[in-house]
Amino acid sequence: MVHPSRLQAPRQRWLSLPAPVRRLLVGEFLGLLSMASMHLALAWWISSRHGAAALASYGTWTGAAALVATPLLSPAGDRWPKVALVRLGRLALVLDAGLLAASCAAGVDDLAWLCACGLLSVAATALLLPAEASLLPELVAAAGLPTAIRLRRAAQAAGGLVGPALGGLLLAGAGLAATMMANLLLCALAAAAAWRIGRPAPPAAPAAAGPRRGWFGEMAAGLRAKWRVELDRWWTLVGALMMLCLLPATGLLLPLRIQALGLGAAWFGTCSAAMSIGLLAGVAGMAPALIERLGRVRALALVIAGCAAAMGGVGLCERGPVLAALYALIGLCLSVTQLVGQTHRMLAMPEDYRSRMTAAHLMVANASAALAPALAGVLLLHTDVGAAYLLLAAGFAATGLLLLAIPGLGAFLRQDHEGARNWYGRHYPQAFTGADGGAPRR
Repeated sequence: MVHPSRLQAPRQRWLSLPAPVRRLLVGEFLGLLSMASMHLALAWWISSRHGAAALASYGTWTGAAALVATPLLSPAGDRWPKVALVRLGRLALVLDAGLLAASCAAGVDDLAWLCACGLLSVAATALLLPAEASLLPELVAAAGLPTAIRLRRAAQAAGGLVGPALGGLLLAGAGLAATMMANLLLCALAAAAAWRIGRPAPPAAPAAAGPRRGWFGEMAAGLRAKWRVELDRWWTLVGALMMLCLLPATGLLLPLRIQALGLGAAWFGTCSAAMSIGLLAGVAGMAPALIERLGRVRALALVIAGCAAAMGGVGLCERGPVLAALYALIGLCLSVTQLVGQTHRMLAMPEDYRSRMTAAHLMVANASAALAPALAGVLLLHTDVGAAYLLLAAGFAATGLLLLAIPGLGAFLRQDHEGARNWYGRHYPQAFTGADGGAPRR
């Protein structure tokens, strides 16, 4: 039987969140709209003025910068108030959008200048994303955290669905300069929402902080903690392998598969939208209902198998509607994998390590995203696109089995929220011990 809370109207679930959480999510949604639209506009700008090689160079530089900036700036979220960092990151993105809009209006399109603006965006994002992700447990009680995470995933899916469409419409109807001005406006609105988040309530009994180790010492401590917590280490690494198989199937190979089937370009947008709609349907209620009915571990096993089957189906099917349905299924499965354990994982981290461990996770995810196109290229050198999908599906299924075999994962996922709180600190105390052997800061 479905729990009555699943039958609540979306508006009631939204209003049940504290006002600071709602403002954080509104700011994130507006920021995602701007980011998705701006990436599309930048890709058009660079490729039309400088060619495909310049676009590849821009992607390489910004991708490499993200791999460096994410761990380098990670101590900020555990040293300074996260709300202040969210505001700072949003203001830096406003500055970046303003520089791009002004450059476009003035006809300045030097590739080195555009890369410099891209580096500013990368640095702002490296500050912003870990702070936003680790701020939620400070703004909402543990009981409300699953709802907040679901709505955050919904905002991300909606931004990924609407942002490119908005950018494409603006580019086609108003031109590049107007698109850049619209992105600047969205960035400013996101910053305004972030400015109204307010301060998190102080902890009930804050403990005295120990001596700081210096910036690079703090960064090393965060990376060391990520590595020493065996459960989280293997979860992150195996998850990265799964994404390495999934990303080519949902990105680079999709237009090639559509072209191989002789379908029109409209099917590319249809399949991309179908995946976002599947993700939205999942976070809107289907994923929590499945998790409640089966339990976290069995639900995870089911959607790993379902996602692998859908990826293999893309390599075998020859009809556009079936292709779109398979991508909707992939989106639905992803909603479950993202929600299973997300709350537990955040609660399990000691509070003063959340930003650094989140940043380490993002660094591994960025590395996986950077390697995914190379994997797709290697596969296409040795086989056709349909067979590449089948190989990626087999890889996803195999790595999914590895995920389910991680020691301690099942026991951890079966905990309630209070049982998950500071799980890592209790079960891996050595991970949060300083180089001098002292206890971690609390």
